[in-house]
Amino acid sequence: MGRNGKNGKLARRVHAFLGLVSALNLFILIATGFLLQHASLLKLDEKIISRRILPSSYRPQDGQEGVRADIFVTDLHSGRLLGKFGTVLLDAITLAWMTLLLTGLVMYAGKLRAKQNAAARDSSAPDDE
Repeated sequence: MGRNGKNGKLARRVHAFLGLVSALNLFILIATGFLLQHASLLKLDEKIISRRILPSSYRPQDGQEGVRADIFVTDLHSGRLLGKFGTVLLDAITLAWMTLLLTGLVMYAGKLRAKQNAAARDSSAPDDE
């Protein structure tokens, strides 16, 4: 197996690992994005998320009862729910997605190159007739 084979195997492993690790965050982004898109229909500005289920350091200025659901969903979507750690976490996951994109392109280019090489070998092979 040549150098491209080892790079392809590494790309597949990195791609699979990062895909699994970042899948939960992608699910959260999709779900919260959907909720934000339909916030008025769902009347999120009229609903309250109880303080019992929120981190104690999250938006203490918003009162003792809870936080409006639309604000909570927006902060969850942006990573602000977890404070500075959340923004760093989202930065790391963004880098993981960029790596997923690049490893996917490496794997795709490798397959294209392999198909082209196979086609070139087939067209240059003598006929057995």
